[in-house]
Amino acid sequence: MRVESRRATFPELNLARGFFERIRASGRDIAEHGELPPKLASELKQAGLFRLLLPSTLGGSQLPLPKYLRCIEAIAEADGSAGWCVGQGGVFCNGADGLPATVAQNIWGENPDAVVATGTPGNNVAVDRDGTYILSGHWRFASGCMHADWLGAMADLTDERGQSQFGMCIVPKESVDLGGGWNVTGLHGTGSREYRTDNLEVPEGHAVPIAVFRSHCGEATGLPNGLLFASTFGAVGLGIARHAIDALIDLAQDKVPAFGNRKLLDDEMVYVGLAQSEARWQGARAFLLEMAEESEYQRGKNGQPDGPVRTRLRLAATSAMRTSGEVVDKIYELSGSDGIFDDHPIYRCFQDIHAVIQQIQARPAHYRSVGRALIGVDSEDMVG
Repeated sequence: MRVESRRATFPELNLARGFFERIRASGRDIAEHGELPPKLASELKQAGLFRLLLPSTLGGSQLPLPKYLRCIEAIAEADGSAGWCVGQGGVFCNGADGLPATVAQNIWGENPDAVVATGTPGNNVAVDRDGTYILSGHWRFASGCMHADWLGAMADLTDERGQSQFGMCIVPKESVDLGGGWNVTGLHGTGSREYRTDNLEVPEGHAVPIAVFRSHCGEATGLPNGLLFASTFGAVGLGIARHAIDALIDLAQDKVPAFGNRKLLDDEMVYVGLAQSEARWQGARAFLLEMAEESEYQRGKNGQPDGPVRTRLRLAATSAMRTSGEVVDKIYELSGSDGIFDDHPIYRCFQDIHAVIQQIQARPAHYRSVGRALIGVDSEDMVG
């Protein structure tokens, strides 16, 4: 339950909530087929839920951060993989106004529903030959690639003088060879497959220095992609944990543990564990939204949030992910043997949240970086 009647609803949140039953009903298909069902993905795209951070000049909603996070949380509560895909695809739009205008128009102007997926690079190179980059390489973890229209292939960009800088080549999905490689249990439905390409021609403007994505502060939020990914995945974690808490409440109505004679509903330790989990979830969510709202206040007043707010937003996002993991672990423990079956929602939540907290935005090292800034060892402008 969310206690937030003071926070008004808005059209995009109503849209996200309106998909709840359709996404929840698709949960088994999402898990079994390792991707969002094509019809569901198409509906999410057409509803505009992948362009929540896209500038309005390109047909996007250009939502402020607090509203955006509430939308992602609502989708993730229905299904973790769906929330991850919409969030992952949505953050890429943050860099749209930092791209060359012709490139942004080519991606989103011609198709407002376009989705860009990325992928973790290996030893990938793109070499400039008379203004066209020749791209070769192999990428993994391309979340959402099955419903994407474009892929952002990270690689070393080498110019005609032999000088290199890290960047991203934005190429049509049909121009690469999609593989498998997503043999996982958690977030299995994200379809985060691998892909390859060899000597692919990338036209001028589509080979972009990575600074556009790492340091460019998008028009919607005034934040760089790194902080947006962290905040987004914090909202995904909160959605998954909310699903788990509610699933335990449903389970407790009827479950009688083996060799016992009382329902979970009558178990004192379930009361304690559930209350503690609810408190931790509410606290982590309140911190994330508080920092998101402060970030938006400063963006409106000063153009972008200052260093101390960005530092605390990073802390709130890290805490949201990792606290959600601890909450789901507790719920899993309280659920007993029911929680170990792959057709039970608590099992899905358990697997999904552990995939969330294994990725780079959730690593505990972020606590160290924030702590160094808080104590004055490093500048708070360096965190994020």
